[in-house]
Amino acid sequence: MISPWRWLKRRSLAKRPFPAHWEPLVAKHFPFEAQLGAEERARFRRHLFVFANEKHFEGARGLEITDEMRVVVSGAAARLARNLPLGVYDDLVTVLLYTGAWERDGGIIFGEAHRWGLVVLSWDSVRQGLKNPFDGHNVALHEFAHVLDLADGRFDGTPEMESFAALHAWADVFSRHYFSLQEAPGRDKVLRPYGATNEAEFFAVATEAFFEKPRQMKQRHPELYAQLKRYYRANPAALER
Repeated sequence: MISPWRWLKRRSLAKRPFPAHWEPLVAKHFPFEAQLGAEERARFRRHLFVFANEKHFEGARGLEITDEMRVVVSGAAARLARNLPLGVYDDLVTVLLYTGAWERDGGIIFGEAHRWGLVVLSWDSVRQGLKNPFDGHNVALHEFAHVLDLADGRFDGTPEMESFAALHAWADVFSRHYFSLQEAPGRDKVLRPYGATNEAEFFAVATEAFFEKPRQMKQRHPELYAQLKRYYRANPAALER
């Protein structure tokens, strides 16, 4: 449960006007916002503004955090959560940005979400994800999907559901699509093969595709699209023209 102090601070933040000097950054990096209805657009901006002011942003290895970094990362989080309660990211405390990717155990890492309230992102990778907003590959959306997945305490590909019936429907649809991707990960034209790694990665990859390739997902995987539409309370396919 949110503390009274935090609730009051958030209420105050939500009432403050959106910074005028952030307007060009939003227009540049989130062109989909112009297609949103007035209420949904206001919710997107409220989520972005609250996230940007509540979370601690830190640069690794001397990286200086700029307004652009803060707005772009917060906008990615808000893009997923714009129609969800403001508290969906309450357990996330810090966003740590590296300039580029980093190496661990012989592998190259572009982003990761941790259980202890931390998301780590490569700023170069975040910017790369914005260059092609229709390829279904966006590291910021991917990692914030992991944060939402963790809301129930586990990285298991199932975020908090509103009811047992919703959970049952989610499990049925997601398990079938996950196993199908595992059988032929390179044949799917909507979902990246990385989604076949495990259930958590499947949810994150499906989230990327839902927001960046919504029309294709709706056509090829209508049941999967319907479940994500229900969870995110959003219909990105309706925004494509």
